[in-house]
Formats: sequence, C-alpha cells, structure tokens
Amino acid sequence: MIAKSYILENLRNLDAAYKKADSAKHGLYFSKLAVLELCGWIEISMDDMVDRFSKRVLNNEDNLKYVTKDVIRKTSGFDYKQNFRMMIVKTAGICNCERIEDSIPPAVLVPFAAELGNLKSVRDRLAHTYVKGTTASIDAPSVTKARFEPIFVGLKAFDEKLRSIN
Repeated sequence: MIAKSYILENLRNLDAAYKKADSAKHGLYFSKLAVLELCGWIEISMDDMVDRFSKRVLNNEDNLKYVTKDVIRKTSGFDYKQNFRMMIVKTAGICNCERIEDSIPPAVLVPFAAELGNLKSVRDRLAHTYVKGTTASIDAPSVTKARFEPIFVGLKAFDEKLRSIN
C-alpha cells in the first residue's frame, strides 16, 4: 500500500507557509523544500514497494540480502526507466516487468513516467544549487502538489500489479 497522507499534509503545510511567506526568498525556500519532500517520498515509496515484493516472493536469505544491498540501496533516484523500472526488472524479472507495463493503461503509465522525468529535472537543478537571490525560478508548492496525483496513481498501479505476482 502506498501511503499518501503524510506527504499530502507536508505539501499542504509547505503551500500554506509559502502563501504566508514574509519575503520572496522565504517563498523560494518553501518551494524548494516541497520539491525535495515529494522526491524523497517517491524514492521511499519505490524502495518500500520493491522491498515488500521481494520479502513476499523470495525465500532465500542471500537473494533477500541482494535485493536490499544491491538493488534498493544502490538505487539513488526515481527516474522511471533508469531507477524504478530497473529495480523491478532486477527483482521481478524482465518478463514480469513487461507484463506489468502492458497491463497498466497508457493513461496511467505515460503521465506517471513523464511526471517522474519532469520532477527529476527540477530536483536535479535544485539539489545542486542554493538560493542566492530572489530572482531564482522555482515552482510554487501548489505546482509540486499538482504533480503528486499522476505519480501516486502510477505507483499505486505498480504496487497492485506487484502484489498480484506469486
């Protein structure tokens, strides 16, 4: 199950703080934090999904350790193809990954992958800079919050499909 109440509360709180910010710079801080919060939630959700799947289907302790050490811990990021899909391929296999992707409607899969890519670009830019003035352009927390829904729907679809594999 993909938990969403905490991240939604955090994004709502950051949006409220952004709207009450007493300076443009403080608004930028809240905007940047909203992006980083959502990205952190996505990575943890992906890791948890793969971890729960592996613990449910694997019996061999060495294989479980491999998933934890070499798949989950060595994956840093949430890009669809490069990170998330690769974790699924390494744990469920390429055949199951293809079946999962084929069973998720394009109306869910395409926006999911696109929003992950868009958010990754934003996150990469923000994570490697600092706010040095008020002329920086960072999406408001409400924009980041709007990105949440297609990502949540996609994660939920993958979670349901992984749960159906024995």
